[in-house]
Amino acid sequence: MERRAAMLLLFLIVAGIIVAAEGYNTFMFIEKDPRFCKTCHLMEEAWNKWNQSPHQGITCHECHEASIQDNMRLLVTYFTLQPEEVSDDVHVVIPNEKCENCHFQKSEKWPYVADTAGHKYHLENAKANCIDCHGGRVHKFVPDNSECKKCHSDISMKVPQMDFHCTNCHNFLADVKTNGENILPTSQDCKKCHKDRDIILALPEGAHSESECSNCHQPHITAEPFSCQTCHSLPNKPIHKYHADKDCKSCHVPHKNIDVRTVCETCHTDRKDHYPTLKCTTCHK
Repeated sequence: MERRAAMLLLFLIVAGIIVAAEGYNTFMFIEKDPRFCKTCHLMEEAWNKWNQSPHQGITCHECHEASIQDNMRLLVTYFTLQPEEVSDDVHVVIPNEKCENCHFQKSEKWPYVADTAGHKYHLENAKANCIDCHGGRVHKFVPDNSECKKCHSDISMKVPQMDFHCTNCHNFLADVKTNGENILPTSQDCKKCHKDRDIILALPEGAHSESECSNCHQPHITAEPFSCQTCHSLPNKPIHKYHADKDCKSCHVPHKNIDVRTVCETCHTDRKDHYPTLKCTTCHK
């Protein structure tokens, strides 16, 4: 009798260990293993994109953390309603702290964004959530212009050739210690593409050398540069009255570091030998 009781106790202990081990493995599979998420047909696209993304080494649950109540609700919804798409619920809502755990820590693995102008402004001043910009497309974390348009719908691009990503001009990753929280383009940002465009006028020599490109070019407002009359009134001088029918840029050639005489000779070709050592403006005021 005692032996039978001992055998029964041993059996129960072994069975308990097996059940506990299987229960633990099942719990870990459900709570920690991304393959569990793939068992739902709704998650196949998300799983495939995650598996090809830079976040591939992070488990689903590290970002998508749901409570037991949320998980039970999702389970009931799945079996009772058989939805064909994922709703905007706990799957989608990811608190900023989850992103900050990696991207606010300096490491070689993840981009560090805590001290970048664009992130600091949008997180602290605009009170944006990371997923407002980085969560518009399933597991494609680099925002496209459509994410920017969600908030900046009143801003459009007037120059067709500049139909590229907003961050090509707006330096989102600029060092906040250098730029502050300002991500408006500077002349240096423009020079990344327009390497041949010096900010200078041929006449008078060196004019606008201290100006910003945005003084004349505002591509969200107009496709063409601002008229010179936006800032300058026509001087009451004989040389300006004589050339009143000309566009300012005929003489005041932008982005060209050429001498005054060369500018004048583009029209006055018959005067090339007229006191060739003098600048035209020496006599013509």
